[in-house]
Amino acid sequence: MKNIFTTIVTIAMLAIIGCGESWYQDVDPLLDVAEDRELKDREDLPFLIKGVKVRLGTVHDHVSMLSDLLSDQLEFTQNVENATFPSYNQIDGMGKADQYDDGSAFDDNNSLGYAYTDLGQLRKYADLLIETVSGLDASSATADDASAFFTGYVYGGLARHMYATYFALESGGDSGSPIDDSPMIYSAAMYDYARSKYTAALDYASDDEKRIVYSLIARTYLYQKDYASAASHAAQGMTDGDAPLVSEYSAMSTNEYYQHAGVGRTQCVVAERFLDYVVADSGEAVRLPVQEAPTTTGETQRYIQTKYDEASDPINIISWQENHLMLAELSLRGESVVVSAADAVNAVRGVHGLAALTDVTLDVVYAERDKELFGTGQRLPDQNRWDSWHTTTNTGTTHQEDIFGAWKFLPVTRSEKNNNPNI
Repeated sequence: MKNIFTTIVTIAMLAIIGCGESWYQDVDPLLDVAEDRELKDREDLPFLIKGVKVRLGTVHDHVSMLSDLLSDQLEFTQNVENATFPSYNQIDGMGKADQYDDGSAFDDNNSLGYAYTDLGQLRKYADLLIETVSGLDASSATADDASAFFTGYVYGGLARHMYATYFALESGGDSGSPIDDSPMIYSAAMYDYARSKYTAALDYASDDEKRIVYSLIARTYLYQKDYASAASHAAQGMTDGDAPLVSEYSAMSTNEYYQHAGVGRTQCVVAERFLDYVVADSGEAVRLPVQEAPTTTGETQRYIQTKYDEASDPINIISWQENHLMLAELSLRGESVVVSAADAVNAVRGVHGLAALTDVTLDVVYAERDKELFGTGQRLPDQNRWDSWHTTTNTGTTHQEDIFGAWKFLPVTRSEKNNNPNI
């Protein structure tokens, strides 16, 4: 009996092994997942365009907020209720625990890792969008083709702009990043790559979109201190009344400033000088709205931003106001532009009902950029350009701390370093 049972089991096992190949091959393909290059038809373009824009949203708010935290615009303190993320504590100052903490281990940062990975995906998705639409029969092109080219080139340029502006391989080093396991691409080359994408987008842009692109190009030159090139492009850039280029959010994919530097959850608070701005001119509360954060008794009362007080609030990528402030700065740096520094600054202030200024200097422009562009990721590059780095965080409060590290950019992640043989 035992032998009969053993024989039956053996035959059954052999049958299973024999049909194993067809067993696995006959599984239906997944319905909700597609390989990148499987979406290659013209009818797929709207879906691919939407995917690039959605990924831009998750990148723009994360990278901008983290850069603001590394800069002197946002701060982190556990004296505020619910401020518990050690990854934010690391980024705020990048080396503030003691004199031996130089930030050398901060490339292994959870919050930073997500942002850097998402940025790599944005770059990939934008480039794949160009690859896909380029492979279609141009004689049958539709409006979706032009939209795909414009989106792929602009958002591919934005990805490279963010690499050049916000990331670096080492403390005290030049900014930039590898791409797709490449050697390190430093800022000069990376900004060139960004501009090549932006320039390619012009062929597919409306007049309004061309002004957006010229403003984006002007900003890359401004950040490189090539003021003549910045001026020539800003002159063709956005004008008063133009709608901004924005990253978009929803209740399902929330604005990170709302989520972790605002009323969603108080992780990051505004620097004290933003309160000083409002004390000096109460009208500034229009563009710098704040509210009290729950703070430990006996400690300096801290405040959160409410510029983004809804989960779905969009964030400006570029606006006519920023273009005007670029023109003001370029005028003061000796470039010939179409508007005076005072007129450019006052046009921006006028949107908020603020009084016109009569004496506009570079220091005034620096402060106006701090206020007008708050919460858009522009403070970190401004501090670097003006060589105006801070040496403390939670400055002017009962929990002020010294910064000992030399990081002035977000670090390329340890995962990238471990997996890229070329850096």
